[in-house]
Amino acid sequence: MDRYPVRVEAHRDETPSRWLWLVKWLLLIPHYFALAVLWVGLLVLTLVAYLAVLFTGRYPASIRAYNTGVLRWSWRVGYYGYQALGTDRYPPFTLADVPDYPARLRLDADAPSPRRWLPLVAWLFAVPHLIILGALTGATWSYQSGDTRTAVPLSVVGAVVLVAGFALLFTGRYPGGLHDLLVGVARWQLRVAGYLILLPGQYPPFRLDQGGPEPDPRPDEPARAGSPIVARAPSTAGSIFALVAGVLLLAPAIGLGVGGGVLLALDAGRDRDGYVTSPSVVLSSTTAAVTAENLEIVDPSVFTSGLADVGGLRVKVTSPTGRPVFVGVAPQSSVDAWLAGTAHDELTAVTAGSARYDRAAGATQAVANPAAQPFWLASATGPGTATLQWKVTDGEYAVVVTNADGSPGVAVDARGAVQVPRLAVLGGGLLTAGIVLGLIAVGLIVLGGVGLGRRHTEPPPGIGPSAPTPQSPPVPIGT
Repeated sequence: MDRYPVRVEAHRDETPSRWLWLVKWLLLIPHYFALAVLWVGLLVLTLVAYLAVLFTGRYPASIRAYNTGVLRWSWRVGYYGYQALGTDRYPPFTLADVPDYPARLRLDADAPSPRRWLPLVAWLFAVPHLIILGALTGATWSYQSGDTRTAVPLSVVGAVVLVAGFALLFTGRYPGGLHDLLVGVARWQLRVAGYLILLPGQYPPFRLDQGGPEPDPRPDEPARAGSPIVARAPSTAGSIFALVAGVLLLAPAIGLGVGGGVLLALDAGRDRDGYVTSPSVVLSSTTAAVTAENLEIVDPSVFTSGLADVGGLRVKVTSPTGRPVFVGVAPQSSVDAWLAGTAHDELTAVTAGSARYDRAAGATQAVANPAAQPFWLASATGPGTATLQWKVTDGEYAVVVTNADGSPGVAVDARGAVQVPRLAVLGGGLLTAGIVLGLIAVGLIVLGGVGLGRRHTEPPPGIGPSAPTPQSPPVPIGT
């Protein structure tokens, strides 16, 4: 059997608690917060490692140590928690290997290095594994009761964990076969994760190696199991601070970058009058009116003060048959009073050019001459096409589309447009700020991750004791 260099081991508790698994989700909240930060760091550092392998052919040892540590920490939390429920011993807060903890993950010192081209295709090669693992861990069961469909995220692994939990609760025993199956799936997941972050350059096997120990241990592995992790500095506080600060800065950096990009896209979409137009939407109803209601505008002067070309709304409706159409905008209360007792369709969502509606109760009947109503703030009527233009003001409004004669059966293609100022300067500034802040965030993440990795780097082969010696405790991440 081929030996895979990512070594995943587990040792099940002999007398597990009957009820502790019911509250482990609460006990693990601190770990979930820590892992959220560590995994963001892993993603950033993996991108750095991809570039390093691509251009230099080498995987930085400190990044490998950090990434291995994050997988190790995740496996300990998963084994204690709902990936296996294999132990009641609370997982330690450290990236280092803890030889006496029931769940361990190690990377062979002689693991093959990734080839230079592997960063370009590793994700593609991993797709078959991800499909199989997705079927095992990501399925959803659904059932329908009347008009209601309920979806339950219960995968194969989730079902096995649930059965194991109830077995513990009612019998006090953990079925060994279920444990071995869960460890086998977790081992497969961790091998694929290790391959995706290029810890080894060796392709993971399509194999469900069940059971706690690896299926192919080396003869000398028991003696080497306790080899110490080298702590290269007494404190990791600076590295932790840099990592956390970088992760916290990453979110606003992405927000600024995305916001700047959206503003630049809006600016590029402006016509000569400053309008940004939406794609065409087909509106169709057997009633006498289609409405877009509860359009609340709060103090538009905040955005339009001093900008003469800002604040316009334009709605263009076209009948495919050339039938005369009407479009108007009015206060919401006036529209409610006008359409009271008359069925009409209220626009609720637009997806890929098609509209969804809620039908307002009432009789399917014609409405009184739409253009003659006195409450319109702006309106337009046309033979086949009508274009409304309105200067936005504060308030709550509704836009109404009908046939010009008010008869039932509305069918139009509609386009909306909003007048906006020039946004290139603001968008460029936000995008630049996002890029600069993002570079600072990535730099801090790399600095913190590399610092933590250096403090948990395995000694090179041939250095250190070859036989078991008294061990010093591992360096926790917070010391």
